[in-house]
Amino acid sequence: MLSKECYIAVGNKGYYWLENSYFTSTNSYYPINFRWYVPCSEKYPRWSSIYRILSVELWLVLIISIGIVAISTTLVGRYSCTSEWQIYKTFTSSLTNFWSVILGVSVSTMPRTPSLRSLFLAWVCFSVAFSTVFQAFLTSFLTDSGYKTQIQTTDEMFASDIKFAYLSHVDVIIETAYETQASKLNSHHVNCPRHETCVDWAIHQKNVSVLFQDILAEIYYTVGYLIGNNSRPLLCKIEDGVMFSNGHTMLMFHGDPLMRRVTEIVDRVLEAGLHIFWKSVLLHGRKLHSRKIGIFQPFDEYFSFNLYHMQPAFYLLLMGLFLSAICFIFEFLYSRFLSKSK
Repeated sequence: MLSKECYIAVGNKGYYWLENSYFTSTNSYYPINFRWYVPCSEKYPRWSSIYRILSVELWLVLIISIGIVAISTTLVGRYSCTSEWQIYKTFTSSLTNFWSVILGVSVSTMPRTPSLRSLFLAWVCFSVAFSTVFQAFLTSFLTDSGYKTQIQTTDEMFASDIKFAYLSHVDVIIETAYETQASKLNSHHVNCPRHETCVDWAIHQKNVSVLFQDILAEIYYTVGYLIGNNSRPLLCKIEDGVMFSNGHTMLMFHGDPLMRRVTEIVDRVLEAGLHIFWKSVLLHGRKLHSRKIGIFQPFDEYFSFNLYHMQPAFYLLLMGLFLSAICFIFEFLYSRFLSKSK
């Protein structure tokens, strides 16, 4: 255009070209948003469903409650007016009995005294309620373990330890947009040579936020590059994470007599929605070229529950059987050899 070989620039040009005093632009026909994208939330491991049912505080309360009940049972069994079974007069035996009750296993001997029976009945009622709630939540978590908390806002992004990946030529724009967070950006900045490299870091390392255009993200989603299992996105945009906004436009010289006519045609194309149709054709062609089909499985419909989801329960059962076998072998050897030596 500067050499007068052409008089209109059609393509991927933004308003920043207007810094040249020779040019003027038509109305924008496509918005450009440079936005922060962060790794989407991941599923919790299924084995973590056991301890996620209760918070840390409730687990501590449960452990303390078992200890208090075992101590109370031991004191009542030792200092009751009537005789009580020896099994309720030691702390270890009492703790074992109450732990058996909360696991749904019957005890070998029932208590004698009314006070101890009342305490035992109260613990049985508590154990039934706790076991019902625990099993219900455990089944739900084994079916769908849920997702971890995701970064939603730019404040959360800057408050986290996540690194910021962007190309080197946008340094000036970022420093202008985020003056207060300049030190945070400089200390956690990761310079990547290409957009694909930044995206790979964010997908695989899960500790990088990426800055790129929304249209580029839509293309990546269309070709399946940012799609994981069940067609869930691997990178999610931050709603208030728009760092820079611009628009695609056509450049012409100042005073060009065709400026008014070209601007009118651009406005009519936008009003007719042709740009949306052209964009959908472009994305559809990219999708067909990639030869990837995303199979979406909605989470609010029928869920196929099979033995795979019960793996943590089987692992715990196997561990319990292994410990029981060790205890049995130890008791057998103790009664067979050590007791005879005494």
